[in-house]
Amino acid sequence: MAYKRFIIPREIVHGWGALKALKYIDTRKTFIVTDSLMVKLGHLSKVQAILQEKGTPTQFFDQVEADPSLATVKKCLVQVMSFAPDLIIGLGGGSPIDTAKAVWAFYEHPDLAQMPWQDMLKALPRRRLRQKARFVAIPTTSGTGSEVSAGAVISNRDIDPPDKRILFTWQFPPDVAIVDAELAATMPPGVTADTGYDALVHAFEGYLSGDYGDIVAMLAVTAIKNILEWLPRAVADGSNITAREKMHLAATMAMAACSNAAGSLNHDMAHQLGSFYHIAHGRAIAIALPYVLAWMYDFNAGREVSLAQELGITAKNNRDAVRQLITAVSDLRKKAGLPGSIRELGIDEPTFMSRLDKLVDYTLSSGLSPQRPTREQVREIYLQAWSGAVPKLSSK
Repeated sequence: MAYKRFIIPREIVHGWGALKALKYIDTRKTFIVTDSLMVKLGHLSKVQAILQEKGTPTQFFDQVEADPSLATVKKCLVQVMSFAPDLIIGLGGGSPIDTAKAVWAFYEHPDLAQMPWQDMLKALPRRRLRQKARFVAIPTTSGTGSEVSAGAVISNRDIDPPDKRILFTWQFPPDVAIVDAELAATMPPGVTADTGYDALVHAFEGYLSGDYGDIVAMLAVTAIKNILEWLPRAVADGSNITAREKMHLAATMAMAACSNAAGSLNHDMAHQLGSFYHIAHGRAIAIALPYVLAWMYDFNAGREVSLAQELGITAKNNRDAVRQLITAVSDLRKKAGLPGSIRELGIDEPTFMSRLDKLVDYTLSSGLSPQRPTREQVREIYLQAWSGAVPKLSSK
């Protein structure tokens, strides 16, 4: 039997008020990568206050945008190179944390930032980090799981259409992840829904992408159960402390599973929809999930049935089990107030259809899915997702 490995941050500090653990992290100079919302909400000030109490000099960059660009990474890098920190903090949702990871890699290896896009993607996994600085991730949303992942999602907008990719290296899981649900309590209902559904898909991918061992499977199943139960409550009442804590930790568990397994066509599609049309990632991924689950039935019906059983679904046969699984995620999407089709996002049909072939090409080249779909299959899934049609299961 082949051995398996499981990689997560060296330390995960979690629970309401966990941010105060930052004062115990050794650092001489700290750089914080964040966005303007973290400034507005006061989260940056909280982090700075803890570091100032320690007497630690700090600088920050607060210009990270949603779906961060390579240009933003390079802009932040200039400031980091000048400051020369020994600790970099990513503070915020997935965008600031992913940007911080990319900046960290470029800071450690400045030549990476000068490489052509594709060359840099290939070279990064071979580079060692932590020669100049360590990395801390502090998530303020309950969804992306970037605080435990080996990837950073960055868009190259110097090409048209933009190309959104995962910068990947097993060096990226942080030295410390501070998972404090109190920081996530400021999320409005829409962001709670978007990020929570993203976490759900990470957990699904961790389980369905293959047999990566019991650690991955148990984390994925636990995360899915918690999200199905607690996401609607967190959306309905953001002040529900239990719901916030359950969702914040579920997001971390979901990505710990997914990062140690594989992605899926679901993320291949969502990344490109976000890149092409600036659709919020959680919304794109929520629309795609039922159709990807239906498509995967031909490839991995046994694994999907196994997950349905783990979730307590009682079915007449395999097909019925997967149909109920699709119904469960569709119902959750509705309860969370998320759209059920690409059409509902305000993209006009002529624009969508005129760019569909290029969208399919980019999706196929993303390469996260271990099951390789045909071009025709991806196109058909997009057409179903466009109209919000009932997902089609094969007859087997």
